[in-house]
Amino acid sequence: MRLIIKSIAFTFLLASLNLTTMPSANAGCQDYPESTTPQCIAENLAIAKLAREAYEADLILKQQQAEQAAKDNAAKDAADRAATKSADDALAPDDCARSTNKFVQRCIDAATEKARVENEAKNAAERAATIAADNALAPDDCARSTNKLVQRCIDAAVAKAVKENLEKDEAERAAIKLADSKLAANDCARSTNKLLQACIDAAVAKAAAENAALNNARELAFIQSLRTRPVLDENGEVVLTALLISKSLSAKDIKVVLESSELSAGDKKSLTAYAQTLNSLKSTAGSNGLKIPVSKTLSEEFSSATPKVCTVVGAVVKTVKSGACVLSIKFTTDSGFELQTTKKITLKK
Repeated sequence: MRLIIKSIAFTFLLASLNLTTMPSANAGCQDYPESTTPQCIAENLAIAKLAREAYEADLILKQQQAEQAAKDNAAKDAADRAATKSADDALAPDDCARSTNKFVQRCIDAATEKARVENEAKNAAERAATIAADNALAPDDCARSTNKLVQRCIDAAVAKAVKENLEKDEAERAAIKLADSKLAANDCARSTNKLLQACIDAAVAKAAAENAALNNARELAFIQSLRTRPVLDENGEVVLTALLISKSLSAKDIKVVLESSELSAGDKKSLTAYAQTLNSLKSTAGSNGLKIPVSKTLSEEFSSATPKVCTVVGAVVKTVKSGACVLSIKFTTDSGFELQTTKKITLKK
């Protein structure tokens, strides 16, 4: 069960975007007619099962977060109530500032009267300012507040707005015409070509491409989060700190992967040493198959990506027929960092 949970993130990626370092033997299991073969059916069912388990694990995590948020809110409410009580205790029993007196009629009346006095003072100040401004203007000036509804002032305001709108429209048309003149006659960026079918089709295709790119970016971000976000079990304990995906067991590929992760020196050393051990396996083997060396400090798992050529039982590769045998390899540190990669071996029956 632990190994299944640890495989959730990356196996879900294979089902969603088919972005995988798995060999070509299984690369077509999302395509017809390869997807109808017994091997692909079994593989796709396994991927769907792991994806469902990942979804269920995420639901558990969200439930835990919701429960914690409820506890935090309850604690905050209790603290607010305590603070309010403390403030009330510092006031006289009949003080309207006490929370318990907010709805006492005399306190409501006092608050209403205070607001009325403040509003009247504000209105009086505004009227005085308006009168002072009017007195500074000529009696027939349309800027005076007393002249706003005089017909000639209304007509002048309308005429001014019409003129400003006409000037704005003319400036916009001139700018569009100038921009069009710099483009080719059949350029879809010209304002006169916006409704041409060829330009409409091009705009639709561009929007579709942009949406596809945006969706791919979102999927990639989700993939990266799965590869770096810790996976928790039902008890909230971390069972997978991060997935590390390497193209091969070569020293160069392993170094690049390990340097991109926050691994301890001990984990890097053990992962690198075991990768070198696996990389040194013979590239060819006879009909008796091959025994894979196991690690003393890591948890490892081996499987065949080419079951028609080879099978894996424990740490022993068995030959089914001559051909290229591709091994899927996973090995994990005690701190929860899992390295996934492949190894190709040529078998002779």
